Amino acid sequence: MFQTLTARLQPRALTVLASAILTFAAFTAGCTKQTEPQPVREAEAQRLYERADLFVKKIGEGEYSYDYINFHYNQALKNVDRVLSAYPDTVVGQKLQRGELKLGKFTLDHFRNAVLAQLGDMKEATETPVNCAIYLHNLPEANRAESREALGQILETLCRMVRSDEALIFPTLAEDKTFAKETIIRTVSRYLQDGISLSLVQGAAENEQPILAGAYLEGLAVGGLKLENIEDLTERFKSPTRLVELGVLRGMIEREGQVYRDQYDKVKKERERAALQAAKDTGKTIEPPKEAPVRYDVAAYYTAKFGTDPLPGAVAALASFKALQGQLDEARPLVAKLDDSAKIAVLGAYYEHLGLVGQLTGREKLHRQFGLSPDGVARAQMKLVEFLAQNAKYAEADALQAAGTAEFPQFRDQFIRARWRGRFYSREELFYLDAKTIPNMEIKDPAVCAEVLLDWFLSPNRLLRGTSWGGDAIIFKYFSMQREDRPTSRQLLNKDKKSGP
Repeated sequence: MFQTLTARLQPRALTVLASAILTFAAFTAGCTKQTEPQPVREAEAQRLYERADLFVKKIGEGEYSYDYINFHYNQALKNVDRVLSAYPDTVVGQKLQRGELKLGKFTLDHFRNAVLAQLGDMKEATETPVNCAIYLHNLPEANRAESREALGQILETLCRMVRSDEALIFPTLAEDKTFAKETIIRTVSRYLQDGISLSLVQGAAENEQPILAGAYLEGLAVGGLKLENIEDLTERFKSPTRLVELGVLRGMIEREGQVYRDQYDKVKKERERAALQAAKDTGKTIEPPKEAPVRYDVAAYYTAKFGTDPLPGAVAALASFKALQGQLDEARPLVAKLDDSAKIAVLGAYYEHLGLVGQLTGREKLHRQFGLSPDGVARAQMKLVEFLAQNAKYAEADALQAAGTAEFPQFRDQFIRARWRGRFYSREELFYLDAKTIPNMEIKDPAVCAEVLLDWFLSPNRLLRGTSWGGDAIIFKYFSMQREDRPTSRQLLNKDKKSGP
């Protein structure tokens, strides 16, 4: 019986003994920590703080990547937090608690609550070109019109990267909502042709539906939807404004215009030749398409839909298409009574034609003889700069850019963009971007810089020399933490919204 009772008590006794041992171990460990010599504790606290301060003082913007800075600044904060938790009774610990010590030039509160959040933004901005453009396009100093154009490029880029779900929830101003939807619908229907665009059109408000349906049909026409299918959809969304038919016309013209351009594109032809040769070398057979590519009769469609009562937009689109094919004498009278934008489109198309057929010289004066306003002359001259660069006439493009900047200083950034856009879309030779290309451009408006960055990113000739496209240098130039007028961090704004009423 005694043995039985002992056996029953044994597990409980072992548990009590184990608890006693653990309690004793914890007690002795605590005593060891508390009895650590104070000079040693002071030295360790000082070492941790000095290391944190050194990280912030020595690792700064301009010399290091924001990813690198972000990592070390977070390590600096961990060092400080270690002092506050393990050595609060030391001289350094008490000074940190009273806010008497800084990390670099930042107070501890500002470093913890603002700098690290801002740095997280900047690290995110350097991860991809589209992230960078997002952060640049709506900075306070950005021109409103350029910001809106950059927004369109951002949304197009997201959609082409199959991130249309992000594009749909991208924050926009109230006045840009319809513009944003148009851009998304046009891009998705052109490149993906799935149900997203159609559902957006079907769910649109009555006043928006013709606009969005026009964008939808425009994208489908660019993508090569057969005419009978286009006509069926046109009837489905038809409205008295004829915006749907206008979208179709624009899509047809873009598709047919690209077919015309491809005849003269040396870069594209060389790439196609190289692809065929590579396939031949590896023994692969490239099967011809089962159906011939869809082609449109632009003139017939225009006559059928707009011949008796043409819309100004339809007239401008047709005139530009004629000018692209070298028919300036037919195009010019069509836009004689239209606004500057229509005339600039015709001039740009004609300058592009001259470049395609090898007749562009840089001495063209048509933009000064077209009845344009001074701003219109400047914008048309930008087109000339772009197409000179596109056709590898760099000296002529540079000279005309310099002259345009001197005559129209308010368009300085736009002239720079035109010059580089032509280079990115060259039909003569491939362009290789490096880490210094965009940061070294003397562009002041961050929204224009965003446009240039996405001009490159969206171009079919996008090539990169090395591993960097210059994100850290771009962000440092326009979005630096050193700037006193730097906008509040997006992370902080989101935090405020979550904690607000």
